[in-house]
Amino acid sequence: MGDVSSRYLKSYFDTCLSKGCPQGPLIELLGVGPKPFENPARRFDNAVVIEMMHKAEALTNDTTIGLSAGRDFRPSTFLDIGLALISSATLKEALTVNEKYQALTQQLGKTHLSIKSDQALITWRPYIDDPERMRPVTEAVFAGYAVFGRWLTWLYDKEIAGMQCRHKRPAHAAECENLFACKVEFGARLDQMELDVALVNMPLPNANKELLDVLCKRLDRQLTELNMPMTTETETYHCVQAMLSDGTPSIARVAKVLGFSERTLRRRLSADGVSFRAIVESARKEACEVYIRERKKSIAEIAQAVGYSEQSAFTRAFRGWYGASPTEIIGDA
Repeated sequence: MGDVSSRYLKSYFDTCLSKGCPQGPLIELLGVGPKPFENPARRFDNAVVIEMMHKAEALTNDTTIGLSAGRDFRPSTFLDIGLALISSATLKEALTVNEKYQALTQQLGKTHLSIKSDQALITWRPYIDDPERMRPVTEAVFAGYAVFGRWLTWLYDKEIAGMQCRHKRPAHAAECENLFACKVEFGARLDQMELDVALVNMPLPNANKELLDVLCKRLDRQLTELNMPMTTETETYHCVQAMLSDGTPSIARVAKVLGFSERTLRRRLSADGVSFRAIVESARKEACEVYIRERKKSIAEIAQAVGYSEQSAFTRAFRGWYGASPTEIIGDA
């Protein structure tokens, strides 16, 4: 049936809580203990997402939770994909990037961009062919496209040309039309959003080809890993990556998140032919490469973001990675 990433599901979970849903029934539904999102490498079955949304609607008597979830999506919800979308040259490129890599965040369905004359059509094809069951997720997906599109283009008052949804007209239809700024056809043949072609071809203000190239290489690797059994090395790498901004991750902390003893984690990594230290250094370098090309952080900020409390230690590591000092490559702090 497919699955979703921990970060993606947590976004839905947080929206449910913000709408007044009690936490206990949702935690029980997830079935992985009191801290379900602690392990960033964990993935959850699609059925959990759908069931959680319907349970939250029933417990709050609020059918707009799907729309709210889409409004709450942030670039961080999609990790590298979110940053890649921001770095794309056009909305068309961003949609193409999302289509290629969206299985990394969710496998509930797939979107496809098609161009017909003066219209650009974003079609959503859920893997579960039950429009009423999928309604909260479908509304979240399209609300996310609307919000992201406005962020990416900086056109916050831009109207969407048209919307069609397969599910029946809901009680909150007026709120749907307010969010999309257009009439919504319910009970339609397809789940589809219509945009002006000029809009999808418009240059985006935050385009960064150099950063996008780096991110797509990372995403290509992640896509390959997604179709392979999860190794201890990969799971450890994801944990380290998520912990870097809080300082140097300890093997004891990572082992606890993964449910191992420190000794067991060392033994498993050794069996994979890698050390914990090597994983930390690899994660630091990869994160550093993104920050360099993003061009938004000072040297000191990059050092902190990749887990170095002392800039001198970061400088030594940087020289080992690139054969030059941070100032020579990044510029002045």
